Amino acid sequence: MSAHEDGEHYGFLDDLEYGTALWLRWCGTDVDLVVLPDCPAVGPGREGDGCCLFADHAEQHTWEEAHPVEEVPCTS
Repeated sequence: MSAHEDGEHYGFLDDLEYGTALWLRWCGTDVDLVVLPDCPAVGPGREGDGCCLFADHAEQHTWEEAHPVEEVPCTS
């Protein structure tokens, strides 16, 4: 998912039956396991990739270009 500071955060854990997946959801110190339906969106083009997130996710689909991440060196 795109970078964000506030709100809920999600981490993919495992595929379940067709069309659903198990996700870890956290906000602050509250953590839940949730089963969410897959995002039904398909990328542009004849052989468009499916989105790898869950239905009704915020921001862009996984095939859309993300904002560049500023690289920070490990040493100073």
